[in-house]
Amino acid sequence: MPKYIGQPCTSCRSVFKEGDDIVVCPVCGSPYHRDCYANEGKCVNTILHEAGRDWEPEADTAFSAGSSAEAEKVCPNCGTKNPAGNLFCLNCGSSLSQSERAEEKTDNPGGPFRNAQNGSPYGLPPFVNVSTVAADSDVDGNTVGDYSKYVGSKFFYYIPKFMRFAKTKSKLSLNFSAFFFPYLWFAYRKMPAYAIVLWLVNTVAAIPAIAMYSSEMLGIAIPFLETTGFIVLYNILYILDRVLRILCAAFGNYLYYKKAKADICRIKENFTEETSRSNEIAAAGGVSMAGIWIFVGLTFAVSMVISAVLAPIAAPM
Repeated sequence: MPKYIGQPCTSCRSVFKEGDDIVVCPVCGSPYHRDCYANEGKCVNTILHEAGRDWEPEADTAFSAGSSAEAEKVCPNCGTKNPAGNLFCLNCGSSLSQSERAEEKTDNPGGPFRNAQNGSPYGLPPFVNVSTVAADSDVDGNTVGDYSKYVGSKFFYYIPKFMRFAKTKSKLSLNFSAFFFPYLWFAYRKMPAYAIVLWLVNTVAAIPAIAMYSSEMLGIAIPFLETTGFIVLYNILYILDRVLRILCAAFGNYLYYKKAKADICRIKENFTEETSRSNEIAAAGGVSMAGIWIFVGLTFAVSMVISAVLAPIAAPM
């Protein structure tokens, strides 16, 4: 895109020329050479992300490749030009060393960026390649940048699915975490109502299995665990649990998308200032480790209660 020509790459600081393969961050808009982003693994302009600000062209970037760009360093945070030997910005103190940036690597090299010379992602197949997404792309009334702030570090996984939901009106996808840990995944993604319902169903469905496991671990014989009625009940509850897990895996991402959309729309209505809005979106989204530990604790407590109830009615094996 013309607006990036003459601007320095956020990673290597080399000036963009005509024909360069340019990608931009969907959250803040910082431009990179595609290879530079692949080396970084994610956008390294974290200060802009935390402040909810967008990248702006640097003033007076009268650079040409191989000339003054190599003789001085431009701070990626404030844009101040610094002597080539400086490790930190003279103005804001930010690190100027590329080697100190972003040790984390995403499992999507090339990342959630859009080729600045490509067209709209909505011309792509249903399984959208997130590397073609721009920060200001519309996703059913909100932008990719909004959803990226809401989702957090896993936006490279969720954004393509959100775009597909908005474009095709499909509600199906596949989420293995929601299958193996249904109520924990909903709690982790801050959907407590679903988490509570699924935990209650899962707990009831697991009672026969917990009873059998407790019998073996405690070395006690419980006659009714071997009856036909108990075995039938065990199989019915097992099937119910698996059906619910399949539904969570198939529709979990869509439910998360609907929650994200509703939360972002609500925040936009209540907050007009950009920084406050950005902070609220990030706070409303993200993840909750506390939610996981609460349900893990509840599950452990239920197991202990079942064992305590069974012990008085059991006979030694």
